[in-house]
Amino acid sequence: MANLKQLKEKQESFIKTAKVTKAMELISSIKMRSAQEDALTARFYSFKVFGILKRLSGMFKANIDDVFTKEMNHQGKNIYILISPNKGLTGGMTARLFKKLEKEIEDKKIENIEFVVIGKKGYEFLTKKNYKVIKFYKDINEKTNLEIFEEVSNFVYEKYQKKEVSGIKVFYTDFINTTEQKPNSRVILPIHYETVKEILKSIKPTKGKFSDAKQIEINNKVPAYIFEPDIHTVIKALIPFVLNVTIYQTMLEGFASEHSARMIAMKNATDKAIEKSEEARKKFNKQRQANITNEISEIVSGIEAMKK
Repeated sequence: MANLKQLKEKQESFIKTAKVTKAMELISSIKMRSAQEDALTARFYSFKVFGILKRLSGMFKANIDDVFTKEMNHQGKNIYILISPNKGLTGGMTARLFKKLEKEIEDKKIENIEFVVIGKKGYEFLTKKNYKVIKFYKDINEKTNLEIFEEVSNFVYEKYQKKEVSGIKVFYTDFINTTEQKPNSRVILPIHYETVKEILKSIKPTKGKFSDAKQIEINNKVPAYIFEPDIHTVIKALIPFVLNVTIYQTMLEGFASEHSARMIAMKNATDKAIEKSEEARKKFNKQRQANITNEISEIVSGIEAMKK
């Protein structure tokens, strides 16, 4: 009978686990819908912002790179911004992001890196690997005040202005759809003409909301405009704004991916717990039936023995 008790307790344990994971799945699904809406809206906004930069740079595309690179410190440090979840239970999403980061460092043999980290999981990973973290932001989510996002971009831009760094790159997870999230990286400073073109292609949704937005033609000729004092100064003035938008958009992509991945992980956990509960129930019934059969056999054997 002790075996039956253990099987019953195991079944009840799986049922309780399924209830908890189901509740977590529902919470993540609510957060996911809101985060997805924010990410898609920000993606469309970024598309328009980079479109403005592209149109301006198109007026002198042969020299656009010089605006951002001729005075930079080519021997300076690299700053990587890592956007990661604060919590776990996201399936393999976080591990894939870290794997992409390490692969790039290893393949390109990049040295002299400093990290700005958003999210506890990223901070734990980098400190465990003994990477240098110069700034850590925790407990940031899609509802965080916009001033915090600006603080991140202002921090890295100040270092770039002082020529302390040679480049700034962000690592994050792109939201593809509810069931798919892809680790990605993007150079945000210096800005190159070709980079702007690639960003315009990548941030426009391929289906669903905003997918019907008119594509900004890469090679369109821009009419003549009058700039004061000059176009180089105007584009330079745009950089802090573009940087803010880029970091904000990549963060929202990461938040949408996190909630989507967690919802799917919790759904899978719920399904597995229900499956295990059903297996335990069948084992319990089978064992109980076996015990009953044994008891009946013993009774019959006893009666036959008494007849003799």
